[in-house]
Amino acid sequence: MSALFVENITFSYPNSEKKAVDNVSFTIEKGSYTALVGANGSGKSTLSKIICGLELPSSGKVTVQEGSRIGLVFQSPKNQLVSSIVSRDTAFGPQNLGIKKSEVELRTIECLSVTDMLDKALSSTSALSLGQTQKVAVSGMLAIWPDILILDEALAMLDEESRKNMYEILSYWHKSGNTIIHITHSLDSIKQADNVIAMEKGRMIFYGTTKAFFEDEELVEKIRGPELLPSNRTKVFEKVTAEQNAVSDSENTGENAESLSSLVFDNVCFSYDKKSSVKNISFSLQKGTLTALSGPSGAGKSTILELAAGLLERESGTIYAKNRASLVQQNCESALFESFAADDVAFGPKNQGVKGKKLKALVKDSMDKASIPFSEFADRHTSELSGGEQRRLAIAGILALNSEIVLFDEPTAGLDGYARYNVMQMLRKLADEGKTVLFSTHKADEIAFSDREIRIKNGCLVSDSQVKIFEQKAEATPVIQKTSVTQDAHSTNVALPVQDAYSAAGMISSLRNSSAKLAGHEKLNISPVQKLPPVVRILLFLTIFTLTLVFRNVWLNTAMFVLSLIYCKLCGFKFKNLLSAELKILPFLLLFTIMQLVFRPSLPDEVHFTTWKWFTISPSKLLFCLSSLLRTYASLAIISGFFVSIPEYDLIDGLKILLTPLEKIKIPVRYFILIIEIIFRFIPILIDEACGIIKTQVIRGGMGQAKTRMQKIKAVIPLVVPLIIQTIKRSDALAAAVTMRGFK
Repeated sequence: MSALFVENITFSYPNSEKKAVDNVSFTIEKGSYTALVGANGSGKSTLSKIICGLELPSSGKVTVQEGSRIGLVFQSPKNQLVSSIVSRDTAFGPQNLGIKKSEVELRTIECLSVTDMLDKALSSTSALSLGQTQKVAVSGMLAIWPDILILDEALAMLDEESRKNMYEILSYWHKSGNTIIHITHSLDSIKQADNVIAMEKGRMIFYGTTKAFFEDEELVEKIRGPELLPSNRTKVFEKVTAEQNAVSDSENTGENAESLSSLVFDNVCFSYDKKSSVKNISFSLQKGTLTALSGPSGAGKSTILELAAGLLERESGTIYAKNRASLVQQNCESALFESFAADDVAFGPKNQGVKGKKLKALVKDSMDKASIPFSEFADRHTSELSGGEQRRLAIAGILALNSEIVLFDEPTAGLDGYARYNVMQMLRKLADEGKTVLFSTHKADEIAFSDREIRIKNGCLVSDSQVKIFEQKAEATPVIQKTSVTQDAHSTNVALPVQDAYSAAGMISSLRNSSAKLAGHEKLNISPVQKLPPVVRILLFLTIFTLTLVFRNVWLNTAMFVLSLIYCKLCGFKFKNLLSAELKILPFLLLFTIMQLVFRPSLPDEVHFTTWKWFTISPSKLLFCLSSLLRTYASLAIISGFFVSIPEYDLIDGLKILLTPLEKIKIPVRYFILIIEIIFRFIPILIDEACGIIKTQVIRGGMGQAKTRMQKIKAVIPLVVPLIIQTIKRSDALAAAVTMRGFK
């Protein structure tokens, strides 16, 4: 029995002459497991969106078995999540299906358990690593029990153990009679399938059994790409050791030699929200070496790379970098904000003062090196590129900076076989040119390809392949692991602390803290108001807030102001934070007061303290202004206290209970609740986008060295347009996610 029939589907994106999908037809049998493969940009993701109804084909049609529910796990997992708490996100789909509360809770626990994310059930979704986010995205889609499950590179960010666990889940799902379509580049993933569909440039070039696919050696080679050969680590070690010894000898003779250690971590610690992320990390990287940073999802790899790039402020320890490090971020979508591909790559060099023919040549060379040819992609819209093409473009943007220290966070995730091979060869070439290259990865062959592996687990350094070589080569002089670096400003050997080179880490930290506070995820001591049930907290807030606005008598306003301070204190909001907020709005209130003194009429026969043309000061005016100030400050205190005392999930629960009577008279309360929930979800989304854009601007020289308030304001202005563009994209993605999770 056919679960899905695709007939002569053709599709082109607006303002594009290229056909993303070109006359594709196939049938998917009920209960089958199909792998959908092909190079980046071959039309796989577009086809999946057409099947799910998120895009309408230019011609052709899709027929789905009646009553079948389709679930799509997006290529970008952050676009999949709807709620700001892990358990609530998993429960979102079942709730939309009208399932009983007890069944929703059971599905939530079961789906988080099978993806090994149950221990993160109460965590903020914005605090997860990208691999963990992928697991939660899969959990949320499994929870609606789809008859047809489509996975768009849904395992690309997972470590080997998590990937094996996910294969077991998919195998169980398949054996239970469900249909699976898995978009992948991994041969291991393809082996799990019964059938394979291969696409190339929008057209289907193969449709048959998995056995027939693997018998076609040419096609397998096309998907797999060339094999990565392991590095001769012993030879690399001997070379670096010899160079280090030569440097030591030259330094002893008084010659000015440059240290080979270009990036040093010395007992570095960092934590998010008072929870340790990395602990006592120490290592030293040498010029001309390629180092793999490995470890399970959420181990702290991305944190280490962002610390090295100066995007996070370490809590203790020291980080030294001889030159400014450039980082290719894991979430490549945030790294692209220009409309056209070539313009995006040119952004960094422009900030370095490169112009004209030299700029064009640099952009062309960088795009060609990153396997996203200038001749083919220069004029392509960045928004139209596939996930793999966006990743290669992000890499090209960093190559154009020509940095001596280059960091890559999962650079091959989601890339097809040939693109992955070319990117890894590019990393090797950078190291051969004398650059220091550090990249994170989960893939065993990429780790073997590197000169050295540094493995992280639970935020700690658990192994270093170079240390093992030291033990085998006891007679050799070991390359230093902890470097003592002079900070003499007149020395040519100076290695400045990495945070001295950047000024945006504090801004990023402030944005992240603001997100935690607004969404209610910041861990606080339980205050008296927080101990009350959510409904009581909401009613208490509405009562005090309404009374504050209603009263006009200055004495009653004074009493309400005192009450608001007591309420604020009982909510756990710190008075120093309240005073800071009130001082910030004081200039606006003073302007309002002056306007009232000018335009508000005095009472008849009232005493005028002073008169100058139309400007008069009288008792009624002063009392009105004082009353307005008291109401404003009381309102600010009440709102501040309320949002500290009630996290998003408590607010949603309380509103559901309060609005239950309206459901009985057929008022669609669920729409209002969803809007509130999306607003809270969109707060961290926007802040996450702002952080991503700031990181990209800093890495590519767009923020400058903003120190004064005016310089900071000027530095933020270029963020506005990219943030608006990204907001629109994320809004569209969130709408698609809500649709796929059963909300109608």
